[in-house]
Amino acid sequence: MPSDQSRRLNKPIQEQIDHLRSHRLARMRFIPALETQFEKNVSWVRSRRLSYAMLLMALLNAFLFLGDLRSIPSRIRTSGFLRLVFFPLLALAAALFLRFNPRRLVRGITVIAVAGVAAGSFFYLYSGPGETLLAHMQASLMLLLLITNIVMRLRWSYALFCSVAYIVTSIAFLRINWTASFLGTLGLGSVSACCAAMMLLANYSLERDERLSYLLQQSNDLKNAELNQLNIELGQLNRELEVLSHLDSLTQLANRTAFDRRVRELWQDAAETGQPLSAVMIDIDHFKLVNDTQGHLYGDAVIRRVAALVQQSMRGHGDFAARYGGEEFVLLLPGADLMTALSVAERARMMVHTAGAPAPKQPVARPEIGLWTTVSCGVATALRMPDADFVRLLHAADTALYRAKAEGRNRVCAAAPLV
Repeated sequence: MPSDQSRRLNKPIQEQIDHLRSHRLARMRFIPALETQFEKNVSWVRSRRLSYAMLLMALLNAFLFLGDLRSIPSRIRTSGFLRLVFFPLLALAAALFLRFNPRRLVRGITVIAVAGVAAGSFFYLYSGPGETLLAHMQASLMLLLLITNIVMRLRWSYALFCSVAYIVTSIAFLRINWTASFLGTLGLGSVSACCAAMMLLANYSLERDERLSYLLQQSNDLKNAELNQLNIELGQLNRELEVLSHLDSLTQLANRTAFDRRVRELWQDAAETGQPLSAVMIDIDHFKLVNDTQGHLYGDAVIRRVAALVQQSMRGHGDFAARYGGEEFVLLLPGADLMTALSVAERARMMVHTAGAPAPKQPVARPEIGLWTTVSCGVATALRMPDADFVRLLHAADTALYRAKAEGRNRVCAAAPLV
């Protein structure tokens, strides 16, 4: 299941997504924690974009010098200094400063300050009567607003400030330098206001799309993280289930299903490497009598004890032990010749004989036998492995086991090596 932390993160993100989608004029600010994370994630990209846009502003401002050659020839030296020297140096310094990724407030103030210097230079250069100067002034201010609100994508609050400043500057220029009537000034001012409003609306749409895209990406990342976590947990559960499905619940040894798969694998490995493969069949002596007189719970305790001892008798990780039947066990010993397999079988027999049986809860039915748990073992070794012929190995070990029981139990018998 998804973690509580994922749910806590996903809920406010989804609320903000719904808010941006359902409101045409949604507030351009997230809840504090999400806003902080948003600014942290996008600040570096925004700082780089503002840095490049600052250089673009300087370049466009320099191109305006060409228009000044005809519109204000008397101030061409001042225009050259402002547009080709002073403002490019100012914009370059601001661009370098923005590369250090300052905080959002500092970024906004930096851009507004540079834009203010540019607007002030326009006001100074184009002050005076005449429709030509008015046209240059309006075009320059509109171009400046286009860069700040659309190209730079200032945050909406800063874009609003720039738009209001543009309108105020335009109206002030008209009142000071143009001799038209009040209605004429108001008409041109309305045009400036409409242009500023459209750019402000475009800025709003761009920021809303940016914020919505960020939220959708965050939501998708959280869902992918939850899905990955679920896949990891499911994989772990599947592995645990697979292990459990191949374990005998009573002894915790491999069950018959696991044995059938493992014997095929070891037989194939032995065939490829040319190494021998040995099998040891182990059966608990007189188990039916013990089980009938002492009860099934006692019989289970005997099986568990023998299983633990059989497992301890193995040589190492390569050997394989399984519960083959009710009171019967089997060992697979890859790379073991007949003498090695006999040694392992004898060790298992001696460990069981020495450890004995659990303390009985009922009187012993046949004192001459007692409850000293013993096992009989049959050993077989295959030296050559024809395809799918491992059944011969198991049959030989089982035959040797029955011979051990027939000869008096509590002993180890071996079959002739299979070649």
